[in-house]
Amino acid sequence: MSADTLTATSRAFYERSKSKAAASFFLAAASMVFLGFCAQSGGESSAYGNLNDLPYISGTQSDIFESYRSGYGFGAFCFILSFILMVSAAFYTSPFITGSNNERLMLR
Repeated sequence: MSADTLTATSRAFYERSKSKAAASFFLAAASMVFLGFCAQSGGESSAYGNLNDLPYISGTQSDIFESYRSGYGFGAFCFILSFILMVSAAFYTSPFITGSNNERLMLR
């Protein structure tokens, strides 16, 4: 079946389904970016925590490292929340997972 032979209403439904699929793939890709940001921030937080445990660190440096550790830890928390929200949005907009039977059949 060619998309050119559809009626105007069917063509609009087909295009809407294709747009939902594209949006779902974009949100899934964005969620992977946020997961990478989360891993980077978590690694930075862990590294500054390890630097803070060194024996020759002064009190000022320890305060600086603790501030960096807390900031990157909060960043990792925010990025993991963003990842979860983007994945749930990708599932919600996906016509393959949460779409109607007509959407699934149309996109085969």
